[in-house]
Amino acid sequence: MELFILPMACSFAAHVACLEAGVTPTLRRVTRDSKLLDDGSPYAAFAPKVHVPAIRTDDGWVLTESTAVLQYIADLAPDKQLAPPAGTRERYRLAEWLNFVATEVHAKHLWPIFSSKTAPEHKEWSRGNARAMLEYLDHQLSARGYLLGDRFTVPDAYLWWALFIAPHGKLSLEPYPALRAYVDRIRVRPSVTAALAYEVPLFQAESAANAATVAAARAAAPERAGSRHA
Repeated sequence: MELFILPMACSFAAHVACLEAGVTPTLRRVTRDSKLLDDGSPYAAFAPKVHVPAIRTDDGWVLTESTAVLQYIADLAPDKQLAPPAGTRERYRLAEWLNFVATEVHAKHLWPIFSSKTAPEHKEWSRGNARAMLEYLDHQLSARGYLLGDRFTVPDAYLWWALFIAPHGKLSLEPYPALRAYVDRIRVRPSVTAALAYEVPLFQAESAANAATVAAARAAAPERAGSRHA
């Protein structure tokens, strides 16, 4: 099985889930801007939405969208209890939390804050209107260790990623003690430390390369302007 990731994007949760499950996929990195794979081939050739995460099984079956991918990974190792059994009320509660994180946390607030495609006023709206969501999560987690109770499950991998990157987008967790404790508690899990050790250097290298490209383009712009007027 292959797992397609963009370093430190939401696919981080699927990476953590694989480590928790004891599943060892081949990790395939998608570049942020070009959407090419590490071998130079186009990711869109089999994942037209070009979203991460995606998995591709050995027989070529492709699955996308975090909420589906995380449940699939959990079901590969039922003994790890990363998701309740299918058909139970608890499994529907897991689906409820996955969808809350995907829509109310990720899509509504984090994506606009970090996306290069959103206007500054949209980013500020997302920051300024996140309070109700964060207060709700803080209240829920003040009474239990994880989203489904006393056991780490795949929605926790997704929410942890979101809360971990939130301060980097100027979305402070300082007023929310239960959320800060939750982030600290999950941060030391071996799966999370291993995924961070793998993805953070890749993210930093790609960010540095992109910054160098932008700087070079800006430096070349006056030269091109001068040549037009020569």
